[in-house]
Formats: sequence, structure tokens, C-alpha cells
Amino acid sequence: PFCVGRVKDMDLKEYAVGVITKMSLKDCEIKYLSLAAREEAHVAAVLAQKKPFCVGRVEMMWLYEYAVCVITKMSLKDCEFESLSLTAPRKKHVAGILKQKKPFCVGRVIKMELGDYAVRVITKMSLKDYEIESLRLTAPSKKHVAVVLAQENPFCVGRVKKMWLREYAVRVITKMSLKDCEIESLRLYASEKAHVAAVLAQEKPFCVGRVKEMHLWGYAASVITKMTIHGDNTMESFALHGGRDHLSRILGEGDNSIDLGRIRTSGLHVPERIKRKLRYTLVDGEGKEVLEERDRSKWWRRRW
Repeated sequence: PFCVGRVKDMDLKEYAVGVITKMSLKDCEIKYLSLAAREEAHVAAVLAQKKPFCVGRVEMMWLYEYAVCVITKMSLKDCEFESLSLTAPRKKHVAGILKQKKPFCVGRVIKMELGDYAVRVITKMSLKDYEIESLRLTAPSKKHVAVVLAQENPFCVGRVKKMWLREYAVRVITKMSLKDCEIESLRLYASEKAHVAAVLAQEKPFCVGRVKEMHLWGYAASVITKMTIHGDNTMESFALHGGRDHLSRILGEGDNSIDLGRIRTSGLHVPERIKRKLRYTLVDGEGKEVLEERDRSKWWRRRW
């Protein structure tokens, strides 16, 4: 291996991706590492080697297209990333990862972003013993999450503080093992009915464990009709962001049929007509029940 000295940013494309396995990076500190490969041949040599290679201390890493598969050949167990981003526009970009039976380790990641078909890769990651500050999944097409939804067993995402699921990735939450998890912030966004259709069609509810803050945008608001929250939970904030069409599914439910548990007095932000569909208890800072006061001057009530 050859030494590249002190490198701040490293950007390798196409066949140049393979060169990283020949670099001596063990004691290096790289702020930004970017690997992109449009063809499978560009990373074939890397994937063929049995021994994992070291990338040193990398602050931010972005892998694109076939280069996503290269992560399975990196020695990352003792690494810590501030940001890890994987993007795979085509399913063949991640086919190699999905075929392997053994999960791979990504080390300690503060912020993880998976886009398009790379969302599927999360089911192959070994995350059980790790804590992720922020997890963001984005899937514009239902094909991006088809494999995840097809599997019978739920997968573990470790300890996640903040989770943001967008578009069809909202469906993925039903396959996560979150029963005993504690999430500081859960944010779901769905601009189309189709994004949440599969969630609403299932008979069995899914559990999100303990959640401090929950914000749902657009059609994602309707998934609360299929959601259960840990019984010993108090939300600091709960908000629904959407118009009449986005919230129509909730309005069709029975009064007091959607259980949200305990919510802080200043943390409930939903339209007035939605409130009667919800079952919740307002509590103060000490956890004591507080009778609700109706203030019709507030914007979320005025809209209705």
C-alpha cells in the first residue's frame, strides 16, 4: 500500500474506486470521502477480495451507485462517522449486498441517510448494539422498499434518536423492531395517498415504542390509525401537518378511538375536529394530569 499523506477531501470515481484498497489510510483523518461507480466492473476487484480494507478516520462518507456495495468490504467496526450517505438509483446497485446472508457492520454513525434502493440495505446492517443520532430514509418509488416489506421478520435499527421517513419509506416503519426503543423525534412525510396505502391496508397495528416528539406531514398523518405507542410514554410534542384531504382517514375513525397516551400541555398541535378522534391525557412538567382548555384563537383550530 502507498501513503497519500494528509488528505482532507477524497473523491474517487469509476475504476479509481479500486485504488482505495491500495492506500495506507489507517492513521489518516479524512473529512469527506466520496466513492461513485456507474458500472459493476468498476468495483469488481474490490468486491472480489476477501480481506477488508481500512479507510482510517472518516468524518463524512458518501457512496453512490455500485460503490454502495464497497461498504461491505470496509473494516468499520471501530470507526465513527459523523455522516454516512448511501444512494442507489437502481436495484442492481445493491443486489450484491442483498444476496449476502451475513450482516455487515458500519460502526458508529451519527447521521445516516439512505436514498432510493439503498433503503433496502438497512436490513443487512448490523445495528443492534449501536446508537444513531439521526436516521433518514427516502424512497420516491414503492419499488425502492418492496424487498423490505416482503420480508416476514422485523429488523433492528439499534438505538435511534431521530428518525425521518419520507414518501414510500414511511412504509418501512412497519417492519422495524421498535417495541422497546426510545425515539426522541419521529418525523414522517407523505405527499401522496399511495405512500401510506400499504400501511393503512394492514390489519395488525405496528408499535413505535417510546417517542418524545412526533410530527406527521401530509398523508402520513393517517398512519396513527395503525400505530400503537408504548403504554409508559409521555410525548413532549405531537403535531399533524395537513389539510382536510390529508386528514380524512382520521376523521372517518370513531371518536376517542386513536390512543396517543400522555402529552405535555403545550405539546398538542392538531386541528380541533381531529381532537375528538383522539384519546389522550394532558400532563404538566411533573407528569400530573391537567384539564384541557380550548382556545379557538389558535391557527390549527381556526382552520376548521
